[in-house]
Amino acid sequence: MVGPLTLDWDTLTSAADPEQYLIVWTAEPGSPSHDSLRLLASWAAGDQLIRG
Repeated sequence: MVGPLTLDWDTLTSAADPEQYLIVWTAEPGSPSHDSLRLLASWAAGDQLIRG
């Protein structure tokens, strides 16, 4: 819907349970991928308002 995205990722692990982890995907601020993610987020937020 918004074209290809170039993203970085980090993995956060739980000290209490190393089997649990969270992967966080981000885009470089000001990049086309960042703008595309913001556009997707605005569509998702609008969708929540409609369903609300």
